[in-house]
Amino acid sequence: MFLSFKGKIGNIIIKDHSIRYVELKQSLPNVLQKCEERLLPPGLIKDGKIENAETLAMILDECVSDWGIKGRKVRFTVPDSHVVIRKVTVPADLKPDELRGHLYLEIGSSIHLPFEEVVFDYVVLKQNAKGQDLLLFASSEELVTEYSNLFEDAHLKPITADISTLCYFRLFKQQQLIQNNKTTLFIQFDLFSENLSIFQDQNPVFMKNRSNEDSDEDSKETFSLRLNDVIKEIDHVINFYKFTLNNGTDEVKQFILSGDHPLITTVYEELKGNLNENVQLIPEEVGYLPDKTPIPRTFHLATGLALKEVH
Repeated sequence: MFLSFKGKIGNIIIKDHSIRYVELKQSLPNVLQKCEERLLPPGLIKDGKIENAETLAMILDECVSDWGIKGRKVRFTVPDSHVVIRKVTVPADLKPDELRGHLYLEIGSSIHLPFEEVVFDYVVLKQNAKGQDLLLFASSEELVTEYSNLFEDAHLKPITADISTLCYFRLFKQQQLIQNNKTTLFIQFDLFSENLSIFQDQNPVFMKNRSNEDSDEDSKETFSLRLNDVIKEIDHVINFYKFTLNNGTDEVKQFILSGDHPLITTVYEELKGNLNENVQLIPEEVGYLPDKTPIPRTFHLATGLALKEVH
């Protein structure tokens, strides 16, 4: 997202509760050369922010050694809770090589973001005589640097950062789950968080993240309450997109569910009953491990990250 690269590299996802790593041997069908996971004790990372850098660094060192990836170039994802997606308009007469400099000047003045220092990327959506519409992706420079330093200290070479919703989009598109460029709501239901993102014309135009770090997943009642909250939030997001962002001219037409929660099929059944059956659960068979078994759902995000420069 923020840097470019060439050559085969590894793909690492660090969440509050785990470190996951994959290497893609081939695509179509996806075959992973390597697929590894290390669960983390509570408290090292909270809502994407590193709380205990020393212990996390020690564990990552062990992973690098055990997995045999010392010196490997790696892609990684920025925690969803620290990513902002914003549509902005800039003057029509700005040339392509002037856009980044203009955005640097406007961030903090006309473009307000919840970070003091930012790293960002952008995509040009459209332009006309009135201006150019851009899609801005931004995150905390301090946070991205902290993760980059963590990898470097573990003898890895971080060379590009991405966001989870774009990783999943690549996988959904490759698996032909997106129907005729319909406006789509991606529902990412993870163990300790949910991420809702809307794609219009194959670009993310809205994203909202919610953390459930303290939820008791052993309690059926607590899980049911969380699921009800998510369904209400989906309804709010759908209406906000239709009436506030588009003045009733566009609406969400399909829903795709993904995520690493162990009860993801239960989530799917509940959503299907509330979204008029118009929801798809990403199939488990998006690819295979070296032993020909399907890639576990917990590694779908990392697989989408691995597709970054393939398609």
